[in-house]
Amino acid sequence: MEEDYGTDRLVCIYWHIGDSWQFSGSTARNSLYGISAYPTTEFDAVEEVVGAGSTVINTYRPIVLNRMSIPSPVIITSDGYVGEGGGTITAKFKADASVSYTNMQAQFVVIEESSPSYPWTAREVATPEPISLSAPGDSVVVTRHFVVDWEIGGDLQVVVFLENTSGPFEIVNSHLMPDPYAVVMATPFYASEIGYGETATYTATRENAGTALDTVTVSIAQDELPDGVSSTDWEASYREVGGSWQTGSTEFTLDPEETVELEVRMVDNLGTVQGMCVTTLTSVSGGNPTRSAVCSFATFVELPSILLVADDMGWGNESHWETALANNGYSQMTWVTEDRGRPNLAMLSSYWAVLWTNANGNAFAFTGQDEMAIMDYLDGGGNLYLASMNFLSSRLSTGAFIQDYLHITSWTDDVGDLYAYGVSGDAISDGMELHLVYGVPPTSADAFVATGPSEVNFTGTPGNVGLKVQEGDWKIVFHTFPFESVSFFEADYPNNRDTLLDRVLEWFGEAAGVDDGTVHRLAIDHVFPNPFNPMTKIAFTVPESAGRVTLTIHNVNGQVVRSLVDAEYPAGPAVAVWDGMDDAGKGLATGMYFAKLSAGGADAFTKMTLLK
Repeated sequence: MEEDYGTDRLVCIYWHIGDSWQFSGSTARNSLYGISAYPTTEFDAVEEVVGAGSTVINTYRPIVLNRMSIPSPVIITSDGYVGEGGGTITAKFKADASVSYTNMQAQFVVIEESSPSYPWTAREVATPEPISLSAPGDSVVVTRHFVVDWEIGGDLQVVVFLENTSGPFEIVNSHLMPDPYAVVMATPFYASEIGYGETATYTATRENAGTALDTVTVSIAQDELPDGVSSTDWEASYREVGGSWQTGSTEFTLDPEETVELEVRMVDNLGTVQGMCVTTLTSVSGGNPTRSAVCSFATFVELPSILLVADDMGWGNESHWETALANNGYSQMTWVTEDRGRPNLAMLSSYWAVLWTNANGNAFAFTGQDEMAIMDYLDGGGNLYLASMNFLSSRLSTGAFIQDYLHITSWTDDVGDLYAYGVSGDAISDGMELHLVYGVPPTSADAFVATGPSEVNFTGTPGNVGLKVQEGDWKIVFHTFPFESVSFFEADYPNNRDTLLDRVLEWFGEAAGVDDGTVHRLAIDHVFPNPFNPMTKIAFTVPESAGRVTLTIHNVNGQVVRSLVDAEYPAGPAVAVWDGMDDAGKGLATGMYFAKLSAGGADAFTKMTLLK
């Protein structure tokens, strides 16, 4: 929820009792609230939830939304720094409306990201300060100093909150001190597909998001290369836009909110090896070297771009997918949500296909924002393989993704079976009988009822457990049994992971309108990447006896800006490359463009986004 709403709206403190992080401040807070059962969550000290578990977020969310809907009469702002040895904070409390609370006090708490399991851990509490405000415009300024005499295990921050001391101890407002040394890097595009000997170019914006002048050091590295390929074979470099290409470290001194625009490139100097290269651009704060930001770019040479989202609560089951991809000759960028957070739309849209696994983790971390990002990705012509035995059972209702994209009308929770049976004639599951006894047990898999255009492609004793659906330029494969539970033995062909994944990816790449070897209709199958910079590939299908084929690019006003294809094409799949230029060789501006494919009196359209 913090990721959903941001720390300007939701501030968390983790008070520990009964472990090594317990201290006098957490003991006092525990006593103040009269807590005797653990864990207990206090929402502004006016509502309490005892217990935890995978479904507790469904209890938390309406409470949080209700508290957010109540405006606070007091605004809190602050400035300061806390790190090794200690720090200082100066906070201002200003009445934004008439204040009815007659007895308030300000609390100042140092919190630490002590471990991935224990964020927001309270470590130190300063002396509280009585605050008296009445009419709009009244203000009070308070300064507090902290001594940090423990071994720091993570980033330190300060939470300021104002509470009513007349009981109950309602939180009037809370605030997370802004970091004076905050490093932010952003890119509109994370992956590219290139041919042998070509160059991939990316852009990144480095911003000083802190409150102090900072000197930031930028460096570049090749984090992943195929076996036998060196960093000079596939060479990475960066530069400030308009400057010279660099491979070493560079310092940039930036005022607060100042930005610098960077370009990153990966050049295939070898020209003979397929695979993926991960190039990472890193920015480190000079004022606080623990503050850093990275952008990782995946360049696929003569391969489709694939993103593997490992969303299994850190169990590490992504290795099974990685092995199956490698056995089929593919490469992938692996995104572990426990380490990197939730992938955004720009990340998803950078890839031709997204493989998303929950394995034996629950799917409650899969938020509405994730669903929105996935729907937008699909609308841009994406391909998604979602394998999650808990996705449906984690939903409170049939939302837009389930109803309008998966076309599932109802489901039954946790009725998993040890077998999944393919559907005769299905492009993916024909002839398959999967024995689901390997790796992750499918005992909590769901069964569903679906309607057209969704096509069921796996069934089990409890009901339907797999489907595929294609609408327009996008495709989905959804299985409620874990991919990891499928056999990994080659001898079990076709009932093994390698065959299943190969068939899914083959179906993603299959030309629209292909049936029994005959191409029946004109179609733009997909644009990858999309959004793009500087180039994209437009995959299309030409039907039998189409005659002359034209492919033109249009701006939002319908004007033709580039003619890519005007020639006779044989029936079947084809690909055209657009470099973002117009017919005069001039680079076009950031924005939305449309591709129009015409042949045999038929037209097909798709939209693309050029980002610079």
